[in-house]
Amino acid sequence: MRRIDGPKLADRLQAIPPFHVMEIVRIAEALEASGVDVIHLEVGEPDFPTSPSVIERACAALHAGKTRYTDARGIQPLRDALSRWYQGQGLNVPASRIQITVGASGGLLLSAAATTNPGDAVLMADPAYPCNPRFVEAVGGVVHWIPTNASTQFQPRAAQLEDMATERDRSLMLAHPANPTGQAVPAIELERMIQWCRNTRRHLIVDEIYQNLAFTQDLQSSLAFSDEHFVIGSFSKYFNMTGWRLGWMVIPDYALEATQRLAQHLFICAPSFAQEAALACFEPDAMRAAEAHRIELQARRDLLIPRLEAMGFQIAADPDGAFYVFVDASNVTQNSQQFCTDLIRQTGVAITPGVDFSGTLPPTWIRIAYTQPIARLEEAMQRMADFIGG
Repeated sequence: MRRIDGPKLADRLQAIPPFHVMEIVRIAEALEASGVDVIHLEVGEPDFPTSPSVIERACAALHAGKTRYTDARGIQPLRDALSRWYQGQGLNVPASRIQITVGASGGLLLSAAATTNPGDAVLMADPAYPCNPRFVEAVGGVVHWIPTNASTQFQPRAAQLEDMATERDRSLMLAHPANPTGQAVPAIELERMIQWCRNTRRHLIVDEIYQNLAFTQDLQSSLAFSDEHFVIGSFSKYFNMTGWRLGWMVIPDYALEATQRLAQHLFICAPSFAQEAALACFEPDAMRAAEAHRIELQARRDLLIPRLEAMGFQIAADPDGAFYVFVDASNVTQNSQQFCTDLIRQTGVAITPGVDFSGTLPPTWIRIAYTQPIARLEEAMQRMADFIGG
């Protein structure tokens, strides 16, 4: 008979909340299995395919035997390519400071492990991507939540840090732009928070995986203001390589040797064939495709916002980038979880309840990912309008 009990697991596992959206995903899968047409707007994954040149490069790498361990820092040609890419944006980021990681998640875990002792606190805005606090908790830290609201586009302000930070707070983690809102940190506030971290000798970690999916040219990387902090990047979103599990981090000089040593012990290296394949991301055809996708996402955003507002959803500000819109549904429902459940069951449109991203906002917020072609988005909006109107 199979044993189902065992030694006690770590206490931290009890604190990990469930993803409420998984109930929506489960219903969607059941509906699709029964032949229902489901429009997926619940998952934060672009619908665009990986560039053919990247796939061809991967196949060539596999056939050439590029399947062994690499340098723990990542292959030199890829680090050089990223350095040149930053240079093209007017930023001086030497390859020596670039660490290739197992997705952005690997970079976030590395940065948390490098900066957080057990019992230390990390300042983080609420709402947030729900995995980010788990990286902090995995290394024994705790999250000190910074309350935000629609009036600040759900990004923290430097004055808040000065008012609420304690001796326990060792780091600040920002997302620029952020999931679930698509909102970036305003430049003046970003510069002030960088200066605050410097003046108070706190670590700064900036998640910039959506930075190149910005819809305005004046949205700058945090590296334009300083090179004294950690920056997390990813091939998943802009280059549409979600399943390849490849990212990078820019490491400040003061933490370079220690963080690279930690990466050797935690991960050994990122997937070798994926690193080889990613070199094709910087070829002209792949770059043109990535830019076309960014423009397409902006068009989708511009389609969704007036349609959603016409249904009664409230939107604090147009998203600055990424592929999410975070809406207040209080004119429509007082329970976004129930609303999302009823919506998928009755219309086949899957969206995400905001409770997955915030422990303090009212239960009326919803995240909608515009990761479908415009024709499908129009169909989803019509189904939602009929559902609300009916």
